[in-house]
Amino acid sequence: MIHVAAVILTDEAGKILICKRGEGGSCAFLWEFPGGKVEEGERPEQAAVRECKEELGLDITLGPAYASLDYSYPDKDIHFTFFNGRVTGGEMEVRVHEEACWVAPAEMKDYNFCPADVALVERLAWERQIELPVMPAMAASLISALNEQGFEAWAVGGCVRDSLLGKDPKDWDLCTSARPDQVKECFAGTYKVLETGIQHGTVTVLAGNETYEITTYRAESDYEDHRRPEEVTFVNSLEEDLARRDFTINAMAMGPDGTVIDPFGGQGDLKNGVLRCVGDPVQRFSEDALRILRLLRFASALDFSIEEETLAAAHAKKPLLRWVSGERMAREMTQLLCGKAAHRVAAENGEVLAYVMPEIEPALTFTQKRGGEEQNLWQHAADTLAYAPDLPEVRWAMLLRDIGKPWCRETLKEGDSTFEGHAEVSAQLADCILRRLKVDRNSRETICQLIRFHGIRPATGEVSVRRWLNLLGPRQVNSLVHIWWADVSCHHAKGENLKAFEKTLADTIKNAGCYATDQLAITGGNLLTAGLAKPGPSMSNMLDWLLHEVVEGRVENTREALLEKAREWQE
Repeated sequence: MIHVAAVILTDEAGKILICKRGEGGSCAFLWEFPGGKVEEGERPEQAAVRECKEELGLDITLGPAYASLDYSYPDKDIHFTFFNGRVTGGEMEVRVHEEACWVAPAEMKDYNFCPADVALVERLAWERQIELPVMPAMAASLISALNEQGFEAWAVGGCVRDSLLGKDPKDWDLCTSARPDQVKECFAGTYKVLETGIQHGTVTVLAGNETYEITTYRAESDYEDHRRPEEVTFVNSLEEDLARRDFTINAMAMGPDGTVIDPFGGQGDLKNGVLRCVGDPVQRFSEDALRILRLLRFASALDFSIEEETLAAAHAKKPLLRWVSGERMAREMTQLLCGKAAHRVAAENGEVLAYVMPEIEPALTFTQKRGGEEQNLWQHAADTLAYAPDLPEVRWAMLLRDIGKPWCRETLKEGDSTFEGHAEVSAQLADCILRRLKVDRNSRETICQLIRFHGIRPATGEVSVRRWLNLLGPRQVNSLVHIWWADVSCHHAKGENLKAFEKTLADTIKNAGCYATDQLAITGGNLLTAGLAKPGPSMSNMLDWLLHEVVEGRVENTREALLEKAREWQE
């Protein structure tokens, strides 16, 4: 076994020094980290410092060992020790290698490394390409204030997860060893403190224009109705507090300097794109059934896979979803449907979603013929989500637009099937689902309208466009166009007619084409002045009729032409 010491030298900008081998040997012209063989009687640290001086003319100082690994070449086995390090002196001179350069961690994937270094490069690229957002000064200040009083305090949960993913967190929640009364006392006279959830250990600090929830480390007893803990007990251990959380990626804490406390492997799961429960997944879902939908929502939003035991537990405990309120399920469902992996998550978890929406259950096993091939109805509905923009009403309509087909199937003599009236049946079933989930009225009505009209392919002329605009308004028509395009794209069709319709639609809206009464070049007052109408229903009826004539292209939208048309109405 040969022992080799190498150094990951980092400059002030975070770039890493790499060296390219010259001609000869099995790693000719491949890149590696500076370093070399540990001589007899030499410690790896000494070898690393010596090799950098001999190879590059650099004086370095070492930090702690970063990694230790073994690699077998065809002719030898090598044990590598990699140290973190910085240059402290000397002028870089390439003496042994063909070339040396400083590269950003994210760029290292563009270089061909020696086989023994490849896994380490991938790890470095993951860990160091992420620029951790600087914790807001106010959040850091609140933590410092608690620290000065002798308490631990950390940012925790989603803000840590998003920071490690390179995202800008929306909220920074804090946890602390201080009890709620001690938190209040710490900030009394400095900031306004609200007792928003003091019975569960949470107070809210109003600092500047931001609000910060600060929660005491806690453990939770048995859960009531599979949703809320019956009792909360304050604890002194951060790890015990993190242990009660749902998934490993949400069970990390971070200090103002970027230090991450990760007792359950959340960083590794983030790196590998895996969702995993903290501890026993059956227990986690039994405690709070909403976590089942949160699991699917995160899988969709982050495009992560779900660890096998966690997924099995979610499916096993899906009947507990009946304890979750409609509003909470609707919120999770909407975020799930708007995620980048919604098509995959919906397709793979239809049985779970059927506990939220029992009306979809027949669609899970229903097949239809398309292009001469049998196709699962639910799989098709899920697939089309990938082609639709992440607009909530559009995604809901895409998922539910065909769920009425199992009730409308008619088999023809040649074996094919028709589904006459399925759009209306699907809209009615969707209405039942959305009412039960307490989706707001405007969204519910819009989704059901989109479902009703999703199967009608529009004519391309101006009159057709104005009719659609008159019926649904610009926003809904544009949403319907998204649905039509998703269907076209899913079937790999060209959609030439749809392109023409979309262009005419854009031109009509841009040029202020008339499709609503308030766009008419005439008002009720004009009709009164001309003696052509009286206040009341007759005036409204006349305006509606004039709009209809304009939409149909039978009269120009000018005051003179409309007054003349109104006189025809009277006659």
